[in-house]
Amino acid sequence: MKLATILLAFMSIMITSCKDMKDVDGDYKVTTVGSNDYSKYDITLSIEMGEENKISGKSACNQYFGSFKNPEKNQIEVGLLAGTKMYCSDLDEIEKDYKNQLSKAASVEVTKTGLNLLDKEGKVIIVAVKKEDK
Repeated sequence: MKLATILLAFMSIMITSCKDMKDVDGDYKVTTVGSNDYSKYDITLSIEMGEENKISGKSACNQYFGSFKNPEKNQIEVGLLAGTKMYCSDLDEIEKDYKNQLSKAASVEVTKTGLNLLDKEGKVIIVAVKKEDK
């Protein structure tokens, strides 16, 4: 009986973990990067889970896209990002900060309003709010 209880608990944890990553699919508005409030800037994040896990969005001025790996549970490894190269001098530092933090993302935490991206130490580095479906 104890074995069955332990096995059931373990399966529940595994199912919840898988479900959490499927729940990250969608479009988000990035509000916070590091300790900076970037909610007034047009920074977006779109995540598409599948055979090829895709990530894309807008980094205040330019569009970006790439892929990420999901080795286990809510862990992620963001790959190289490509993007447009428009010149926006007033947004340059904001874009650099966002892309730098995005490249450090090591795990995802689903929240009531969207998601948090965390670094290897478990520190929240990006906060994003899920956009409403239209």
